[in-house]
Amino acid sequence: MKKKVSLILCILTCALLVAGCNISLTKQNKNFNEKKLEKQTDKYLQKWFTTDHKGQVEQLESAIEYYDGMKDSLSEDEWNSYLEQRKTAKEQIKEYKEAVKQKKKFGDEMDKKISTDFTVSSTSATVNETIRTTKGKTFIYSVSYDKDGNKTEEKIDEYKTMGAKMAKAGINTILSMAIVFCVLIFISLIIACFKVIGWAQNRKNAKQVDKAKAQLASVETAPQPVEENLVDDLELVAVITAAIAASENASADGLVVRSIIRR
Repeated sequence: MKKKVSLILCILTCALLVAGCNISLTKQNKNFNEKKLEKQTDKYLQKWFTTDHKGQVEQLESAIEYYDGMKDSLSEDEWNSYLEQRKTAKEQIKEYKEAVKQKKKFGDEMDKKISTDFTVSSTSATVNETIRTTKGKTFIYSVSYDKDGNKTEEKIDEYKTMGAKMAKAGINTILSMAIVFCVLIFISLIIACFKVIGWAQNRKNAKQVDKAKAQLASVETAPQPVEENLVDDLELVAVITAAIAASENASADGLVVRSIIRR
């Protein structure tokens, strides 16, 4: 019984701690009132529709071109200050040009707001409004806020139905599988090439071995030169010279053997 009571008390304590954390979080997010955030977002959206972004781009580009030509008439400090402003103006031109493209794609007049979603954390909040224009196009207008309720980001994304999302996911899956199969086929071809290279190398080695064997066989079958026995020839010359000297009853000193013909 005591264990059950202790367990119940622990559960109640944890519940109170969680509730206290939620209360503390709510106090930290007092700037994230949904109605206030939605109203503020509607103002930004209305401003986006009514702003002449194309005209703003032309004005900023003209101003930059004008002040770029005044470099010689400005001091170094004034020129450095202008370069900082020029950098900011370039970023604004980029944002305005993107807005011009988005208006051309979705339309420049609002028809109605379809829905509003909120994403709130302890340090930031994001409001997503689904908007339909008079052109019949639908997009999502998102504005993010910091913990003080100040706008930090504004962006527009194309609205996609669940069917479109599933279709895109299916296409991505098919492409991924196709890439995997292509890589596997490529690896298989490389392995097959290794076999062909090994066969060609073995064939080349076999030819070299056959050539070496043929050269060795030709060396072994070549006729060996016969060495003449010079000692026997000298003895034969001496005998012949002595025989001729005896038959002629003359000295052997004056006799010269020119050649010996064997039969």
